[in-house]
Amino acid sequence: MLEKLDLKDRKILYQLDLNTRQTDSQIAKKVGLSRDSVRYRINQLVEKGYINYFMTIINSMKLGFEWYRTFFKFQNLTVEKEKEIIDWLKGRASWITRIEGIWDLNTGIFCKNVYEYRNVINEFLFKYHKYIERYDVAIVTRMWHYHRDYILEKKTKSSKADVMGFNEGEDCTPEKIDEMDYKILEVLTKNARMKTIDIARKIKTSEIVVRYRIKKLIKNGIILGFRPFLNINKLGYMYFKVHFTLQNLTQKKKEEIFNFIHIHSNTVHTTELVGGADLETEFQVKSNAELYKYIQDMRMKFGENIREYEFMQYTDEYKFTYLPEIFS
Repeated sequence: MLEKLDLKDRKILYQLDLNTRQTDSQIAKKVGLSRDSVRYRINQLVEKGYINYFMTIINSMKLGFEWYRTFFKFQNLTVEKEKEIIDWLKGRASWITRIEGIWDLNTGIFCKNVYEYRNVINEFLFKYHKYIERYDVAIVTRMWHYHRDYILEKKTKSSKADVMGFNEGEDCTPEKIDEMDYKILEVLTKNARMKTIDIARKIKTSEIVVRYRIKKLIKNGIILGFRPFLNINKLGYMYFKVHFTLQNLTQKKKEEIFNFIHIHSNTVHTTELVGGADLETEFQVKSNAELYKYIQDMRMKFGENIREYEFMQYTDEYKFTYLPEIFS
C-alpha cells in the first residue's frame, strides 16, 4: 500500500513521475538524501513491484499515425479463448486493458489511416466474430497525460500535463524520423532510465549522437516525457475511466469543466475524441467512495451541463506502448 511507503520513497516516486530520466544525484538533491540512498530506494521500488518499468511517452500522432480507441464486449467466451484473443491483439494493438463495467476490453491501435484500421478490425472480426457482442470505435485527437500529484497527497495539481496529438491551430504535418531515431525510441520505450552511453553501445553509435538525437526528439515534440509505469494496485489505488455526456455547453463552460478535471490531483488522463463520449477522463483513487465523491462534485458544480455519466474500472493492463512499428 502507498501508506507503507515512507515520505522519502513517495518523494522519489513523484520525482520519477515528473521526469524518470533525472539522475540519482538530481533526485537526491530534491528529496534530501544521498545519491547512493536514492539509487538503493529506486532499485527496491522496482524489485518490490511498485514500479513495473520506466516508459517513454511518445507523440505518435506527430509521426503520422492515428490512434483508434476500440472497446469490445464479448459473449460465449471461455478463459482459453479470451487468452487467444488477447494474444492476437498484442500483435496489433499498442494498448490493451481489461475492464469491469459496460465493456470487457479497451484497446488502442495506431494506424496510418482509416483504411489500415479497417483491415485490422475486419481481420479481427472475421476471426472472432462469434465472440463479439458489440464494439465501439473512436479516434483520439488529443490525450492529456497528468503527473501523479496524489503520490504526495496534494489536493490540486502543481505540474503541467504532457499532451499527445496536435493542439488547435497547430501545423499537423508529421515529423520525419530515420532508423537511428527509431532505434533510440525503441530502447527508451522499454527503459527510459537507460544511460545514453548504454543506449549508444546497444545501437552501435556514439554517445554524442544519442544525446543530440534525444534532445531533438524532445524539441520536435515527438518525445513528450519519461515516466515510471507504476503498479497501481500494489500502491493501493484503483483505476477508473469515466464518460460524461454533456449538454448546454458554451466555449467558456467547456473550458471550466476541463480546467476542473485538469487540476484534480487524481486525474491521470483526459481524452478528446472524434466519436466516443463528450468527455472521457481517467482517475486513480483509493476507493469507490473517492470516485463517487469526485463525480458528485462534478455534478454539483456543472449539473446543468452533465446529462449523464458512466464509469468502468481498469483491472489488468496487458500491453502499453506509444511506439508503433515504423521500420521493420
